Amino acid sequence: MAIDYVLAIGCEPQKQLGVGRLVELNRTRILARSALAHMRQDGEERPPTEIEIQLTMRKPDGDSARGVTLQDLMNEARPLDEVAHHCATCPAGLTREFACHRRIRYPIPEHVEQWLLARLPPKLDNTAGALLVRGLGEFAWDGTPTAKLRASGTTYFESRVAYGVRWAAEEGNLEVSSDQLFQMMFMVGNLTPTHSLMLALFLGVIPHDTSVFLLKDAEGKQQALAAANVPTEADPDIEQLAAFLRALAVAARLDATILVDG
Repeated sequence: MAIDYVLAIGCEPQKQLGVGRLVELNRTRILARSALAHMRQDGEERPPTEIEIQLTMRKPDGDSARGVTLQDLMNEARPLDEVAHHCATCPAGLTREFACHRRIRYPIPEHVEQWLLARLPPKLDNTAGALLVRGLGEFAWDGTPTAKLRASGTTYFESRVAYGVRWAAEEGNLEVSSDQLFQMMFMVGNLTPTHSLMLALFLGVIPHDTSVFLLKDAEGKQQALAAANVPTEADPDIEQLAAFLRALAVAARLDATILVDG
C-alpha cells in the first residue's frame, strides 16, 4: 500500500494515456520490476514468463485475487514504452522516466515523522509561522482523518502516537502534530499550486522567513521557488518524503496541481 501522487503538468504521456491510466500502468511496472529485482537478489534465475505471483486487488466491496506471471505484468505496462521518449523533454525538468508519478510506501516509519516535524519553523515570528497559525485557524486542520488511520493499527504508521511540535506564543502555546501535517499534505484532496507553495514554506523547502510580499509578486515567487532545495537523503524512507517536498516547489513554480491518491 502506498500514497500515489502525480505532478499534473499536461505532458505528452499524460495527454496520450490519461493521468489515471498512466498511474495504473506505472504502478504495474514498478511492481513487476521490484518483484523481479528482489527475486534475483534471492537467487531466483527463472525468466519472468515462469515466475507466477498472486496479485490482490483491494476494493471497497471486497478483495479480488488473480495469478499472473511477472511477464504478464510487464506486458500490461507496455503502453508506457510507447510514450517514454517524451520524458526526455519533461516540462518540469524531471530526469527519470515517468517521475511525475511517485509513491510513498506505508507504513511511514517513526524517524520519518521526526524528520518531517523538524522541518517546521523553529519559531513563529516569520512568514511561515504567521501563515501556519492563520491556516490552522481558518481550515481546521485538526489531524482527525490521520488519527483515525493511526488508530486502526500499524498499516499506515509505525508509531501508534503522533509526534508534535510546540511553540510558545503571547496568546498561548501552539502545538502541531504529525497527524495535522499529514492531513495538510495528503488528506485535503488534490493540491493546488497555492497550497503547494504554502506547504513548501511551512516545511522549509523555501526559507521560512521568505517575504510574503516576495511570494505575492510573480517574479519574486519564481525566484524563490527556483532556489528551492531539498537535499537527496541517503535513507530511502526519508527520501520518499523529500521527493514529495521537491514536487511541491515544482508544482508551485509551474502553476500545476498535484493529484493525490492515498
